[in-house]
Amino acid sequence: MIMNNVLVRLCHSRDHTQTYDLRYRLLDNAFVPKWRERYLYSQSRGDDISTRDQFYGLHSEESAEQTIKNINQNIDQINEFVPDLIKRKITHTDDQKTLNYLHDTFSKYHGKIDSWLTHPWWKDKPREMFPLWSDLKNNIHRLKHYRHGGSNPRIKICWYNTPKTEKLCLEDYALYEPGCRFGMMYSMYSDVGKDLLDLAQDDDDPQGFVPPTYYSSDFHLRFHTEGDDVVKHHREISHKYHQRNKNYFESKGFGEDDHRLVIGSIPIASLVTKFSESKILQDLSRFDRIQGVYLY
Repeated sequence: MIMNNVLVRLCHSRDHTQTYDLRYRLLDNAFVPKWRERYLYSQSRGDDISTRDQFYGLHSEESAEQTIKNINQNIDQINEFVPDLIKRKITHTDDQKTLNYLHDTFSKYHGKIDSWLTHPWWKDKPREMFPLWSDLKNNIHRLKHYRHGGSNPRIKICWYNTPKTEKLCLEDYALYEPGCRFGMMYSMYSDVGKDLLDLAQDDDDPQGFVPPTYYSSDFHLRFHTEGDDVVKHHREISHKYHQRNKNYFESKGFGEDDHRLVIGSIPIASLVTKFSESKILQDLSRFDRIQGVYLY
């Protein structure tokens, strides 16, 4: 029996008996069976959800100021294990240079994809440092969310311990949707680095470019729609960034028409509901934790 439905159960962090179910119907495209297989692989390994609290733009009590405090606390905690490993702290939302530095530092010591699991640098590091490293990454992405307006509600669900071993094929790249639609479930960027749009938005060094290469069970749920004007803007800034750094990209084999320069994500499933968008957003604001994800 093929399982074509996904249930994402939310709860409240202070009362797990308060739950809210989001039901999705898997789409009919060539990538969906690959995602389904990866989800079942995560389950077979017993991997826990790593991002149970990654809600963006859904709660009024969220703030950039608190995220900045969390980032700097992460830095202090990490530096207790490895003194002066991270040499800069964030001071305000628009401090893009420091955000780029923190992201580059994360990428440097995390390594490519799953290499941190076996990298010699991590061998003598205490287990307590691992979740702090993940928290730093998540908080960097959260602050970036605020830097870009903080008005795009979404939920991110990842299984960080599941090995990223499967690569996208040419046909998968053709499925990328450059914008997003309310109620859709999309694939996640599963590599370590930045894709073209991220680099363009952050005005970061092109050496940090890592095209979408691997896929996984990770996904995000979107509760807003990016219109044609937003998609056009994203395409324009991505194109201009590539042109400014054309020599570098072409030296690495990424010409202007390379399929790996995609922006966006692959749609996986659509929300099944009878409620309006405003009602769904109102309901979501009452919950702040992922209780579970179920395929049926």
